[in-house]
Amino acid sequence: MSHSTDYALSFTAVRQAGAAEFARDVGRGALCVARGVVTLVGCVTLLAAAYVFSSDDARTRVQQITPLAMAAWVGERVAAAAEVVAPEVTPAADDRAPTLSDPQQRNVAAYLARRYRVADEAVQRIVGHAYAVGREKKVDPLLILAVTAIESSLNPLAQSAMGAQGLMQVMTRVHADRFEPHGGEAAALDPLANLEVGADILRELILRGGSVERGLQLYVGAGNLPDDGGYGAKVLAERQRLQAAAKSAAVTAASPAKPAASGAAAPPDRAV
Repeated sequence: MSHSTDYALSFTAVRQAGAAEFARDVGRGALCVARGVVTLVGCVTLLAAAYVFSSDDARTRVQQITPLAMAAWVGERVAAAAEVVAPEVTPAADDRAPTLSDPQQRNVAAYLARRYRVADEAVQRIVGHAYAVGREKKVDPLLILAVTAIESSLNPLAQSAMGAQGLMQVMTRVHADRFEPHGGEAAALDPLANLEVGADILRELILRGGSVERGLQLYVGAGNLPDDGGYGAKVLAERQRLQAAAKSAAVTAASPAKPAASGAAAPPDRAV
């Protein structure tokens, strides 16, 4: 299977997992109701039998009910109960990511899709949300996307040996509280939630460090080291390519980068 298909599937995996779990819960509820209906039918049958033995007229009426008719009646009751407990479940469209109406954003998405071999639809959602988050948090969206590209190659399920997760390789255990508004630590693998949390951390570190370069050094966990091992230079170089792609009418990506299987390599003391 191609990387493009893998990432297209992984982008929607988190949302589909929630819908699938809900469907399973609904199915179990329907089964419980069905068992209840069968138990109720059994009780009614016993009461009917007691009544039949005490009434010749009732005995005659019961004899006229065929097994097929009784089975049909039970089936109708079970089906009706299932409809009440298990309404139709259809995955809702994810409307959190804006539609790309801006030509520059579309150029950026096209560049990233080609360079990192990710499905167009998945990249468009990432780019659209990065721009929205950047405006909200006053962080350059191209810097957010550059960090995302270097950290995970736009793989929303990337995980490092140090425990960094998702598009921006956030240390989930360290920032568990930041994911609470998004549903808890599992949201670290939600592409859009990860972008929001990662961008927020990036903004804070840039402010703390006093410059983008120092902020990137802190982001990769090299704050106490002489340098960041070239991490900041890679991010800034990727941002330059994104700036050029945004203004280009015909996007031509450089040679495709290898998708990260487990996030970018980070110093041992990484804290984000």
